[in-house]
Amino acid sequence: MVTQVTADTHALDARMMGIPGAMSPYVVDAAEPVVVDPGPAAGAEYVIEGLDEAGIDPESVAHLLPTHVHLDHAGATGALADHCPNATVVVHERGVDYLTDEAKRDRLYESARAAVGDEVATGYGRPELVDRDRCRVVSGGETIDCGDRSLELVHAPGHAPHQVAALDDRTGALFAGDAAGMNLFGELLPTTPAPDFDLELSLETVARLRELDAETLCYGHFGTRDDPDDALAAYTDLLPEWVADVEAAAAAFEDREDMLAALSNEWPSPTIERDVVGVLQTL
Repeated sequence: MVTQVTADTHALDARMMGIPGAMSPYVVDAAEPVVVDPGPAAGAEYVIEGLDEAGIDPESVAHLLPTHVHLDHAGATGALADHCPNATVVVHERGVDYLTDEAKRDRLYESARAAVGDEVATGYGRPELVDRDRCRVVSGGETIDCGDRSLELVHAPGHAPHQVAALDDRTGALFAGDAAGMNLFGELLPTTPAPDFDLELSLETVARLRELDAETLCYGHFGTRDDPDDALAAYTDLLPEWVADVEAAAAAFEDREDMLAALSNEWPSPTIERDVVGVLQTL
């Protein structure tokens, strides 16, 4: 499924974990096209089909931008790099080794297996490695020249230290990765995975994104909102509430399953177990 987001930006559907509407890669159909958040390795075929449906010649794709290197956002980067032979992979300096080094790639994969279980193999898939020579390493503050516009990169830690967001200076589309939370099935939800979730850094990042005055907020999970400031303000309120609720549940229940059951009444998130672990670790 391909959805037009702006006049020349399309949201694809990587069908993460086999579920439609769970993961949005984006393609900016600029003079030099960009794919933002290639998605999980297991969804690469859907992204490739989406590029074809959007009328994008794979040889014309100039940039692949995983906002961060978690398997759901960056796992298909290697496969997309093979499919788009002229594309440069733009990745944060703290994430590049996880795309290019086999040992670190395997460590990331095993970390995901520990968090999600054995279904990581079919739901996310094992990423193909990216040639280091095809990578442009960034830290935030750079721009991606797309020929007829630029994507302005903003360091966006809190969810992950290697995360960047990107603002299209022509359309005002803001590709937030997971910095703005998840917009899943009509619910704004937290995403706070171990080992790197940091509440203070997350809130600082959201405040920084609000200063960009975006026109459209593009979520990794899933789709867009046309009221970016309201959406980011809501996430500013939601994150501390989520952390406080996890802390209260941890104090009230010794058994992890009882804690999760209590939290699920108010927080209908498919990643709740993973996100609880992330909060508990920071506490």
